[in-house]
Amino acid sequence: MLPSRLAALSSAALLLLPLASRGAPSKAPAASAQPAPAQPAAATPGAPAPAPAAAPGTPPATPAPAKTDAAAPAEGQAAAPKAEEPPPPPEKVDPKTFDEALAEYFQGHCDDTAEAQGRQTVVVSKVIITAPATGSASADAAGATIGKAVAKAVKAASKSAEELKSGNAQPCGNKHSARAASMLYAWLAATPKTDDNYAWGQYFLARSLIDLGLTHAGAVYLARIARERTNPQVLPRALEALKDLTDRPYNEVMIDEQVFAALDLGFLEEEAGAYAHYQQGLVDLRVGNERWANNHFAKLEEGSAEASRAKFAQLVTRLKTVKEPSEELINDFLTLSTDEKLTREARNEAALAVARLRYERKDFQGALVAYNQVLLPELDPGRATLYLEEAWTRYKLGELRAALGILTTLDAPSFRDEFLPDKYLLRALIYRDLCHYLPAKRAAKELTRRFADSLDAIAERDDLTQDLRLRRAAEAHGSTQRASRFKGLLELESERLGRWAGSFGDRLQSHLTKVYALSLGESERVHQARLAEAVRQEADTLLRAAEQVRLMEYEVGLKLYERVKKGSKKVAPREEELLGPDQVAFRFEGEYWNDELKSYRVSIESRCIEETP
Repeated sequence: MLPSRLAALSSAALLLLPLASRGAPSKAPAASAQPAPAQPAAATPGAPAPAPAAAPGTPPATPAPAKTDAAAPAEGQAAAPKAEEPPPPPEKVDPKTFDEALAEYFQGHCDDTAEAQGRQTVVVSKVIITAPATGSASADAAGATIGKAVAKAVKAASKSAEELKSGNAQPCGNKHSARAASMLYAWLAATPKTDDNYAWGQYFLARSLIDLGLTHAGAVYLARIARERTNPQVLPRALEALKDLTDRPYNEVMIDEQVFAALDLGFLEEEAGAYAHYQQGLVDLRVGNERWANNHFAKLEEGSAEASRAKFAQLVTRLKTVKEPSEELINDFLTLSTDEKLTREARNEAALAVARLRYERKDFQGALVAYNQVLLPELDPGRATLYLEEAWTRYKLGELRAALGILTTLDAPSFRDEFLPDKYLLRALIYRDLCHYLPAKRAAKELTRRFADSLDAIAERDDLTQDLRLRRAAEAHGSTQRASRFKGLLELESERLGRWAGSFGDRLQSHLTKVYALSLGESERVHQARLAEAVRQEADTLLRAAEQVRLMEYEVGLKLYERVKKGSKKVAPREEELLGPDQVAFRFEGEYWNDELKSYRVSIESRCIEETP
């Protein structure tokens, strides 16, 4: 019992001593406004005694300068690292700054229609929602603030509209958006996140940054609104703005995975909810949960654009799992190729899928029909891979001269830098089939000559991401292309950020500089990871083409030096209609016109002979 009591008493003493020291009355006079001087933590042997406290009303004594020897580190001892300075506290901001920032923002959106002015009035009246319960004095003050903000926004919009009508207006978007962004950032830094207007401040800061061309910075704030979900009135607007940003290069992880793929879909409006269902279905498809993906896609409205895109994603996923595509699957792709709710690019991808599936089934005529259904903008040169696939299809149909004409198209300046090793192989095959052995041998050697540096880099096991041709080919399609475009967008916007340094102020400029620096580093990491894998795939394509070309050179060499037997006669060439009755031909003089790229035909005679016994 005695040891336990002693332990209890000692612990109580330990607890009471600090309390007693804190509870002791201060020796400083109560009337003194200056705080009492801090007492030293412990006395150091040999150190001078502390000076007595000054009497009230007397100025404090000047402390003696410290000895430099005491501050210097001992010999052989490293100096202590300097403590990092804490971030400066947020500046005090007038509560009216939020209202003035909104007025500045709307003044930057000059619209000369009464409808737009009314729309701005409604938006501002919905934004400012800080009024407390009716009947209190603070409610009257808040109501007056609301009225002033609405009046300012409407007055600014009316003034801008009058200036536009009179022709005296200056470009108003950028300067007002920059000032609004600076004011909103300062207001957000000094406002607690529990404020009713905090999410609105983030939203209009994001809109201001997007108006200035800083789309990624705006997306960061919109994504923050979507993740925090503090204001149900702001959330649908933020999601709609994020959805609009997906039409350009964007951060797929931040928007698709961390926002739309993680949303609770019960409270969303119809349009934003449809896009969220589509994105969550795509995520499930990527990880192999097709049943869950179908549940999300089933909630999409039949006939909507999201439903059509979901159908395309389902067909592509199903295509990866079947060995032999059925006619039903091909017809489903064919239906999507004419769906006007899809973008032109998506419709073209569906038509290309039909053509490739028919080619695999050796329905070459049907594949050619599907290739002709790919619609390109007027005077658009088209895609090099599309022309090459059509050339292979015509070669399989025996239309050698038409296929050779399409290969002439691929020599145009628009496609000169394209990575198309199969082009040289196909040209060598056509010349071989027409018994033009020397041109066939030259065409085969052209591949190894043109891609000699890349082939050497592969043989030496160099870093293939540094090979210009392979890198360009890898960044031309797929996820690597998207990563490259997003990285380029960040670099462009980082340069654009410097233009607004004077308008943003030091705090916002420093914050956005850090945002873009971190995003650029992450985008570079993602791009390099995707690039390394894509470059390996392009290197495999080049190696396969080079191997086939070497085999072609061997076959052509045998044919070239083969002795022709006596009694041989010329083979009658296969009938191939170069021109229709309503067509006319002009001699090619080395000029390429975009509207003529698919019309080239090569007139070449067959030199093949038939051996007789």
